[in-house]
Amino acid sequence: MPTPSKKFRKILNDLKRRPEDAAKDLGVEKNVIEEILKNKEISDLSLIEKAVKVWPVNYSDFFYTEDDTSNGYKIFKVADANASERIMYRGGKPYYSYKDTVMSKISPFRPEWIQELVTVNNNKPNNPEAKFNNGHFLHQFTYFIGPVNFYYIENNKKKVAKMNTGDSMYISPYIPHTFTTRKNKEGILGSILALTYTDKIDGEIVNELSAVGFDLAKKYKINTNDEVISFYENLKYHLNASSIKIDDLNKKTKLKINKNIKKIPDLKKIKKIANYLNINLRDLLPPTKSKSVKIKISKNNRSWFYPSTEKKIYKFHELTNLPELPLSKAYEFHILSNKNHKENLEVPCHQYIFNIGNNKCRIIINDKFSENLGSGDSIYLKPNLKHKFLQKGKLLVLRIGGKISGDVLYQMSMISKENIERLVNDNLPWFNENN
Repeated sequence: MPTPSKKFRKILNDLKRRPEDAAKDLGVEKNVIEEILKNKEISDLSLIEKAVKVWPVNYSDFFYTEDDTSNGYKIFKVADANASERIMYRGGKPYYSYKDTVMSKISPFRPEWIQELVTVNNNKPNNPEAKFNNGHFLHQFTYFIGPVNFYYIENNKKKVAKMNTGDSMYISPYIPHTFTTRKNKEGILGSILALTYTDKIDGEIVNELSAVGFDLAKKYKINTNDEVISFYENLKYHLNASSIKIDDLNKKTKLKINKNIKKIPDLKKIKKIANYLNINLRDLLPPTKSKSVKIKISKNNRSWFYPSTEKKIYKFHELTNLPELPLSKAYEFHILSNKNHKENLEVPCHQYIFNIGNNKCRIIINDKFSENLGSGDSIYLKPNLKHKFLQKGKLLVLRIGGKISGDVLYQMSMISKENIERLVNDNLPWFNENN
């Protein structure tokens, strides 16, 4: 794992500090800084404390995310899940049984298997047996197993959805919700796989918002419920960022844009605006209308074969996905063949995989590492790992683009291929005095 000394070089480059400058700022000898730049570990953390006080940096700037995977993946067996079981109480009695599934320090997932211990006799949204939480920061995708009632509050109104095995839902951050078992003749308890995750709004974004403060942060919010209003508010954001008045925009582009427009301009006009503001066309296009809760019943989901209808190695059954989160994809993934094959998958997303079937299947990674996935086992895969599955089975797959997606891809494309390594691990000074 890269250590604080690795990040120290980058910080000095960013702040345009030579070793002697850094030594003076931090009150140490020059050789101390030079040793750090030779990758000697920073054993005295007081040096970092001094740097945080003196320079415009944070403690987190000195540390890389630790990679706890082996060969790009991490597996979590059902025995590990059972060992993590804990009972959650609500209303003074057992309400949930929680079990961990695979988690990694580098993945955006925080997934749990949860059994609903309370059985309700009716399906009313105001059932007092349903104990709501306060909502949480993370996005949540949920896969349902058995008879489960999903309760949530939307527009200040309590609602309930009757879910069954294979159904799924998405719920946005901070929406109060809860789950119970629905009364059934068999007397079985319902379960869910609750896959909570971060998308674009993560800890670093929250830190920036906190530093900005609520009064200023709330001004970022764009109304996505009306595409015309959304377009205008987005345009105002870019006008203010460039200190350009809308009257000047109209004069230069010969358009007539104002807050009272009834429809979005056509693409030709939007392109004209984008060219004048020196931004991408897509930055002005309104997003899809936002949803706080989306429910998908399994029988209504689309399916397809991979790699083709003629060559059926895998079958994808789409679960709850949203256009607002284009790189958050959830599927039932069916392995259709026991035969070995050469059809590798290579997915540019973090992947969470849980064996929801009854059969043991096998995953081959980079054509060299093999792992068995029994029922209830789960595995995390890094992005872009080559992999394939053997032996018939049924998996739950959640893919998240993480931070390396969207605009980040475009910004990385501005950096030459030769310099990507420096982006990953900058080990050169920003200049050489002898050159």
